Amino acid sequence: MAKIIVISDTHRNQKLLRIALQNEENYDYIFHLGDYYEDLDENLDLIENAEIVKVPGILHPGYEDNSLDKIKIITIDNWSFALVHNVLDAMMRRTLANFILHGHTHRTEFKEFRKSYLLNPGHLKYEFDRGREASYVTIVTDDKKVNIQWKDLVGKVFREENISEKL
Repeated sequence: MAKIIVISDTHRNQKLLRIALQNEENYDYIFHLGDYYEDLDENLDLIENAEIVKVPGILHPGYEDNSLDKIKIITIDNWSFALVHNVLDAMMRRTLANFILHGHTHRTEFKEFRKSYLLNPGHLKYEFDRGREASYVTIVTDDKKVNIQWKDLVGKVFREENISEKL
């Protein structure tokens, strides 16, 4: 069993990033889906016991010059997660994973696409950006199911999905 925090589009907003991290306890992983994943470096006191997996956003020089991987795939409890900032990168490469986690749009999302679940946690840029409130996702896995919760800045769940079958 593992607990994952999924964040995206922090855009140097340390206050909201710290709020999201402080809302959660006993997490094993932090996935940052880009646009300023370096923000995590200023929060070592909150992330020291978690494994960090991150991909660059479109504003990162490593994204532009292809010196950093745009997609990373990690398997936890027999579930595969592809991390990408711009979901079009995953689609163009026909990325295969149970879940494709992406950012960029600042809009929460969950839907089936081909043989994957597409998931966007929203953003932590401002309390309100592009007509949407700040949010993040927690994922709890075991080998038979995945529980996904979208949360606001006070940690209140506003959407939940339970997945027990792979597409």
